[in-house]
Order: sequence, then C-alpha cells, then structure tokens
Amino acid sequence: MSDNTAVLLQAMRMGGALPPEIVEYMYHNGAFLLFLGFPQASEFGIDYKTWKTGERFMGLKMIPPGVHFVYCSIKSAPRIGFFHNFKAGEIVVKKWNKEAETFEDGEVPAEQIPEKKRQLKSMDNSLAPYPYENYRSWYGLTDFITPETVERIHPVLGRITSQAELVSLETQFMEDAEREHKEKHFKNRVDRQNPVRTRFVDQHGLPIMKIREGYEIRFQEIPALTVTKHQVGIDYSDRLYVLLRGLGGDWKQLLAEMQIAFVCFLQGQVFEGFEQWKRIIHLMSCCSNALGSEKELFMAFIRVLFFQLKECPTDFFVDIVSRDNFLTTTLSMLFANVRDSAHGGAELKKKTAQFKQYLTNQFKWDFDCEDGGEKS
Repeated sequence: MSDNTAVLLQAMRMGGALPPEIVEYMYHNGAFLLFLGFPQASEFGIDYKTWKTGERFMGLKMIPPGVHFVYCSIKSAPRIGFFHNFKAGEIVVKKWNKEAETFEDGEVPAEQIPEKKRQLKSMDNSLAPYPYENYRSWYGLTDFITPETVERIHPVLGRITSQAELVSLETQFMEDAEREHKEKHFKNRVDRQNPVRTRFVDQHGLPIMKIREGYEIRFQEIPALTVTKHQVGIDYSDRLYVLLRGLGGDWKQLLAEMQIAFVCFLQGQVFEGFEQWKRIIHLMSCCSNALGSEKELFMAFIRVLFFQLKECPTDFFVDIVSRDNFLTTTLSMLFANVRDSAHGGAELKKKTAQFKQYLTNQFKWDFDCEDGGEKS
C-alpha cells in the first residue's frame, strides 16, 4: 500500500467530506481522465459509482493513483469498459467514436503534457471529481490487483464488453488462413476442386462460436469442476499447484484474478467474469491437501470472498449468486475440508468458522444439512 493510499483510507474512515488539504493535494497529484465527445444522458462509471452524463461532461479529475475500472453505455447498449493503472498526475485521453459506438485512445505526447495540464483549468467545471465516498469499498474489492495483473488479463484490443464479439470457428479459420497468405493451399474455399467445405459444428449441428481474437479477457485456464456435497475425499490440489506455477508461484496473483473476475461481472456485467470467479471458488474449496502448505493463500482467500459477498447488492444474490445454491454446495466442501484438516492450523480454522457463521447469520444459508440450501 502506498503512502498516498494509506492517507486516503484514513480520511475515508473519518467519514464525511475529504479535508480541504487532501482535496487540494489530490487535485495536483491525482490523475485525470478526459472522455471526449461522449453523448449526454448516457451511463458513465468508475469503480463503484455510476452517473448519467450532462451536456458539459468531459471526464474525471482527482483520480487516486492505482488500478481503476472505467465503463460506459449509451442508450440501451451493453456496457463497455477498461482497467487502467492511473499514475500520479497522469492525463488519460479517450475519444468517443459515434459511428462505432465505442471509445478510442487519444495520445498526449510528452511534450504536450504541461500545456494540457494548463488547459485543464478551463475544463474544471466539466470534469467530475472522483467519487471518494466509494473509495474504501473499491480498495477492499481490488487490493490484490496490480498493474501486472491488468497487463496479463486485459483484452489485447483494450476493451471489456458485456456483449462478447463472437465469431464462428469456421470464419476464424478462413480469416486466419487469408491473413497468413495461404490462399493457394487453402482447402476450405468452395470451388470445383473443393466442393465440400470443412465445417465446425457441435453435436446438434450448430456452428461452434468463440470470442473473436483480441477481445478475450485472458483469464488463466481452470477446468470446470463438478462439486457436490457427496464428493468426500476428492482433492484437486495438484491442479491448484499447476495454476500457481503458471502464475510464477505468486498466490497473490490468483486472488487478483479472482478480484478482477468479480469486478468484470459486478460492474462490467461480463458473464465470463462470473464463470471464472465460480471456477476459482470451486477449485479452492476442493484442495484439502494444500491447506497446510498454502495457509497464507487460504487465509487471504477467505478475506477476499468475505468482502466480495459483503459488498454484493441484494439483487445480485437473488438473481445470480444464490441460483442453484452453488455457493452453499461449494463452500460446504471448503468448510468441511478445513474443519477436518490436520495441517490447516488453528488460525485458518478460526477464520473459516467465523466466515461460515457470518454467512449463516447474514444469508440464512445452512452448510450442515445434507444437501445445502437456505433455512426455512
């Protein structure tokens, strides 16, 4: 945690408006986002706050340094957004493309930055201040995310969208071949010599679709696991170890990915974020053999999940999280594994028991009955 972040969090704990000296400091040391040409009365948000834009809206000021998620939507279009590691005093420029209905990067050459900063004074009334009333919640949701996490996971084309850019495998295959200038050897073109085209279809004869290259959120690959309360003794610690090795042995990056996946779904409305979040929870709940060697990871995992569930809006739980009781089923495995572990340690058992009690009290979930679910 940087000194600036610590000061801001301390100010947040005091409640109320920021002290004038911190406002002044953040104006000169916070980042700026210029979001030019964005339509009036559209949705615009950063982190945990969303607005409807006014006619003079040109962006944000006083953004605290660190990773933030910016997102927007016009009319009833799907949300689009991006993560960015804002640096102190940085000016980030995005320009709205009306025809494509998306944002594009606007470069600010280094030699123009002093002049651009002078221009900000005249734009001040058109720049909304960062919503510091939500900063503590945002920090709690994202404290493991680093610039390296964003670089590793963010789509190559720089845009996260709630409506995936899909393409059929057949079309992708043809486009790849043409890009590589292999037309004369290309056998998927229909002509007299090749009357039949290779088709990529599922068992029902429907085209197999994938997210178009460059638009994918580059999550780590985690096989889908089937988890039921009757799978006593099944352990996937080997898969966890493989995953951690793929992250350079840094367990904090696994929790950072869990946090990014959660934000992608909660704020970006990206369903694949929800699926990756579920896959990580499933995996962590079925690793009894790793409880001894990865105590630190599991302690932090409990804290991250606690804060995520604590910050969830009520309708999020009703519509998504509680569907099929996947959390009660999955977490029942985690709680049982920690309870019965000979190597988990007293502190992990204590924290897990407290988390279980919180969920039972807060959401009326019963982890002790035979098939899980809510208490009547």
